[in-house]
Amino acid sequence: MADPTAKPAELDLSKADEHDIARAVKQLKPEEALFFLAKLEAVIAKRKVQLTGYLVAFTVWLVATFLALAYYGTHDGFVGWIFLVPFALVGMILYAFGMWAEKVGNNTQVILDREAKAAEAKAATEAKNVTSPPK
Repeated sequence: MADPTAKPAELDLSKADEHDIARAVKQLKPEEALFFLAKLEAVIAKRKVQLTGYLVAFTVWLVATFLALAYYGTHDGFVGWIFLVPFALVGMILYAFGMWAEKVGNNTQVILDREAKAAEAKAATEAKNVTSPPK
């Protein structure tokens, strides 16, 4: 006999594959499934922005470090401060891309609006096809 005080088992999708997630999404109401997919799309877009930021920051760091070495080799006196410039640039780039990624990742309303318009257009097309006589 089941224990009435036992907590219900929660669905753990941390080790699930695509088929398990698809089955779980099929069990949701249409509005919940749309919201889940909008959040998933937003998270994927956020990761793309973050990855782009990492690549841009690495490229800028590489070029700025090379230029810092060139500057260090061509100037007399203490110019060691020039080696801080590449890291300052990387910090600014990562901060800017991080802020942009947060905006992209939290912006599910645009995705929901787009999907609502697509559903309306599909319904209008289907209604038009049903009302028009076949040729």
